[in-house]
Amino acid sequence: MDLKKLNSLTKYPSILTYHQMAERGRLLEVLSEGTGFTEAEDVFIYEKVDGENARLIFFKNSAGEADYIIGSREELLYAKGDRIGNPYGFIAEFLKPLAERLAPVIFAQGDLALTVIYQESYGGKTKAAKNYTHTKTQGYRVFDAFSLEQAELERLLSLPQDKIAEWRDQGRQPFYAETDKRTLIEKWEVEAAPLLTEVKGADVPITLGELYSFLKSFEETRVGMDAHGKSEGIIARTADRKLIRKIRFEDYERTFRN
Repeated sequence: MDLKKLNSLTKYPSILTYHQMAERGRLLEVLSEGTGFTEAEDVFIYEKVDGENARLIFFKNSAGEADYIIGSREELLYAKGDRIGNPYGFIAEFLKPLAERLAPVIFAQGDLALTVIYQESYGGKTKAAKNYTHTKTQGYRVFDAFSLEQAELERLLSLPQDKIAEWRDQGRQPFYAETDKRTLIEKWEVEAAPLLTEVKGADVPITLGELYSFLKSFEETRVGMDAHGKSEGIIARTADRKLIRKIRFEDYERTFRN
């Protein structure tokens, strides 16, 4: 398998801020892409955990056996059997036991050729660890996943790398919808990013000031291990994930401070 293509295919896409970002990191009184949540649709509010974005990539190797690769947001870090050994960060060593446990479980889903699970690895020696732990305890929280069947995986890997990136950047990765994602998280028995509340689109404020007040109700992290400091913010998403936005404390604090 071409690892450069696999890396591109499985990178997690950037999530837009809810309000548009301007110079010096200040937010504008304008929604990103001019689009907000429609009034009647369900919006799921998750805590945005502050750590290192990581990928667990599960697939069948050439012998038809369960295999996996662990990656950061940008790089592939470790492949089962030490085929890749990238010392970046603290992700791979921490997630190896989880990958080993999950590989046979996901492999049992015989109709799927590739499954990618995205999580935030947090605590430990990460930048914002003090908000979650006093003892450098490390944890993870799953927040997204997608799968591909064999024919689609082969089609994508046959494309030039720039076409794979284009496919990804156009939002073509088939992420699981809300209900299916929750079902899989329960089946896999993994730790999930906390769902804080469910609201209607009409209840998500539009203005900077009102949105900041809304955000403040989620100020304390729900994933603290032996400390319970400030959360990074929230992720607001529709059930089908067609609209997903990040809303971070630092962006609104910076905006109102200037």
